[in-house]
Amino acid sequence: MTRPSPREVFDNPSVYWDFLTQDSDDGFEGQHFDRKEAGRGNVGRGALNDIRNRIKETISAFANSNVEGGLLVLGIASDGTVTGVNHLSEEQRNSLTDFASLLYHQAAEAKIHENRDPSGNGRDICLIFAPYAENGVCETPERIPRAWIRRGHQSVPMTQEIRDRIRIGKNLLDFETAFCCPFYDDDLDEDIVAEFRKVFHPDSTGGFDDERLLYEAGAIVRKDGKYGFTNAGLLFFGSNPQRVLAASYIRVLRFGVAFGSAGKRRLPTFDRKFTGPLTKQIREARTFFAESAFFKKYQRRKCGGGFIEEPEFPRTVIDEALVNAVAHRDYRTGLPIECELYSDAFIVKNPGRMLQRDRYLPEEFSLSDTALDSMPRNTKLLEWLKLMRDPDGIAYIQAISEGTKQMLEEMTALGLPSPLYRLAENETLIRLENNAEQREATVIAG
Repeated sequence: MTRPSPREVFDNPSVYWDFLTQDSDDGFEGQHFDRKEAGRGNVGRGALNDIRNRIKETISAFANSNVEGGLLVLGIASDGTVTGVNHLSEEQRNSLTDFASLLYHQAAEAKIHENRDPSGNGRDICLIFAPYAENGVCETPERIPRAWIRRGHQSVPMTQEIRDRIRIGKNLLDFETAFCCPFYDDDLDEDIVAEFRKVFHPDSTGGFDDERLLYEAGAIVRKDGKYGFTNAGLLFFGSNPQRVLAASYIRVLRFGVAFGSAGKRRLPTFDRKFTGPLTKQIREARTFFAESAFFKKYQRRKCGGGFIEEPEFPRTVIDEALVNAVAHRDYRTGLPIECELYSDAFIVKNPGRMLQRDRYLPEEFSLSDTALDSMPRNTKLLEWLKLMRDPDGIAYIQAISEGTKQMLEEMTALGLPSPLYRLAENETLIRLENNAEQREATVIAG
C-alpha cells in the first residue's frame, strides 16, 4: 500500500489506525512520521519537560526538513501499544501543545483522537501535524536559538552550516550578493569581462565602463563610497578568487585502486588543481579530460567485423557532473570540488548537500529511480554561466533539468550503470562506474 502523507493521517486517523499502531517503530517512524509515549501514570514536572523537549525537537525537525511536513503521535508505544494521553491533566496537555512558547516559525496543529481499549477505558491519542516552515528556520525562542532537522527516523541538531543552507534555500540569506572584498581593476580577468560584455544586455550596456557593467550585473556593490566584489562577482570575474575564497577550485586525482578500497588507498598517482575564475576552471578541466590520457579507451568487436573504440565514460557525462558541481557547490566551505578516478569508478565530491524544490532525497539513490528537480544554491552564478559561451560557442549550462536526464541516457547507451548519488550533511557525491572488469575481459576474449 502506498505510504500516506502526514496530513492524510492527521485528518483521518481512524482510516490509518493499523498504520499508526503497527507493532514496530521501524515500520512507522521515518522522515515524515514519529510516535512517542506521553509518560504513564502520574507524570511529574521533570518527565513532562522531557516530553516537551521531544515534541519541540520533532516539530522543528519536520518543519525544517519536509515540504510535506511531518506527523508526531503522542500516546503510542514503540511496540504499537496505545498507552494514551488520558492520564495527563488538562493543564499538562495544554502545556505540551503550547507550540508558540516552544518554537518560532511553526504552524503546528494538534488534536485529540478518542479511542477506547477493549475494557472501555479511554486511550485517546494526540496527533500533532507540523507543516513545512516556508519563511524561516523553525527554532527555539532563545538568545542562541536551537533548531533540528530530520534525518530518517532521527531529529538531529542543526549545525550553523545547515542553518545557512536552509536560509539560502528559502532566500533568507544570500551569500552570492554579500560583500566579499574591495574591488580593484587589476583584480579582474579582462578576457572574461570582455566576453561577458557581449552577452549581458549588450544593447543597453554597450557604453558602460567595466565598473558600471559589473555593478549592473550584481558582481560589485558600493560600500562606504567604494566598490567591492560580491562573493559571486569575485568567483566569476576575479583573476584569482582563491586569494580570498581559498577552496574555490577543482582538484583532480587518480588512485590505483578500486573505489571499494578507497579507505586503504595510498598517495594519488596523479594530482592537479584547476584554479582561477570559474569559467576558466571549467574550460581547462574540459580540455584536460578531452586531450589527456586520464581516462581509458576500450575496444569492442563490431557486429560486422573489426573493432570500435569506446570511452571509459561519455564525455558529456563527465562534463555535466563537473559543471553541476561548479554551479551548485557551497562556496562557503573550506573544501574544493574533488574529482577522483579509481580503477572501477569516477567520483565527483561537491561541497554542499543537493537542494531539491519539493521533495526529500534519500541519502543514497540512483538516477534510474529518482528524478531530480534541483533548487539552485547559486542563482547569480547560474545566470552568468547560462549567458556565457565556451571557445566552441557552447553555453556552460543549458537546461538544468535536462542535464541529469542526458547523463542517464548516455551511461545507459554505453551499457554502464546509471549515476549513483550519496548525500551527506554538507556533501554531494556522484559515482560513475565504468564496468572495467567486464569490458577488459571482453577485449581479451575478442
